[in-house]
Amino acid sequence: MGGFLRLVGKHDRVKPSLNCNVDYVMTERSTSSSGQPEENFANSEGWISWRNLTTEAMERFYEQLIVNVSGFPGLVGYEAAERARAANGNLAWSWGAAAEIQETINTVNSWGMHLHDWCAWNAVVESYETDEDRGQLLHHFVEPLAFFCMHQPSAVSDRLMLLTETLLHQANRLVEPGYVDRLDQDRLRPGQGLRRSDRRKQVIRLGQRWTRFNVFLAALDTMNDSAYRKLSRNFRDLSVHSFAPRLMVGQIMRAVRSIEPWQETVKQPCGGYLLVDHPTKKGVSYTMGVLEPFPLSDAYSASLSEYQKVVTAMSAFSELLEEMCASMDAIPDRLSGQS
Repeated sequence: MGGFLRLVGKHDRVKPSLNCNVDYVMTERSTSSSGQPEENFANSEGWISWRNLTTEAMERFYEQLIVNVSGFPGLVGYEAAERARAANGNLAWSWGAAAEIQETINTVNSWGMHLHDWCAWNAVVESYETDEDRGQLLHHFVEPLAFFCMHQPSAVSDRLMLLTETLLHQANRLVEPGYVDRLDQDRLRPGQGLRRSDRRKQVIRLGQRWTRFNVFLAALDTMNDSAYRKLSRNFRDLSVHSFAPRLMVGQIMRAVRSIEPWQETVKQPCGGYLLVDHPTKKGVSYTMGVLEPFPLSDAYSASLSEYQKVVTAMSAFSELLEEMCASMDAIPDRLSGQS
């Protein structure tokens, strides 16, 4: 947020004057007063203009994909899922391990594909001259890709932590004598789940016997860290729980209420007065601010950096998985699928 104006106490009549660039103007596609398309919708000037714009933009998008082919971020292979499927695990492992790994890889690869498309669309948007055309393309093509990608660092890191917890637990049940089938979430009420920090502590405990675990954990810990949240302007958390900055264009004016130390003017020994916080008294504070738009190139670069981290983490995960599978396969006199 920029342009702060902090007010503590009763200031109901204060109306700060802050410049605000409103969002782009949407092109009207002929509709009736009821909001439904008119009968001659397909022949309306607004529809024809929008169709021509998006058709041309798609052609530019296809061309840009070819231009950007060398910058494709890469995909994760499915060898880990196949290795888990072939392992001599117990019933729970045989039923779900490969499927959960495969779905995790699906999500990671979808992120990579979306990033490649997003990069191309950023260039297409920049190639148009008018704010109205750029706004139309931002709304219809860029924002769905950007929102998906900006949410993935949190989503994928959580999923990968949960997946690892499941696999470690099932492998430990087989290879560790006296291991008890008990997890921290067993004591929670139905429907409750572990907090992220608590799950991490449990995964560390479950993984302590495996030599390749620490390398994986170090790679996982680089994802969705404080540096990324700062770089991404905390886009994911704000978009889910509050107000995230608009992409490319548009400011959001907010008056954020909080309880802060009461401020008083105190006479100074050398003369004059200074505004200081009262040691005990509290008051209502309103912080007037403006969320500036998030440049598309900055948002894309932040998400791409996180994607590269998850590719590294998936490689370390595969090494850890191989260690678990090899240990299970080495157990003598076991039938595949035995619980």
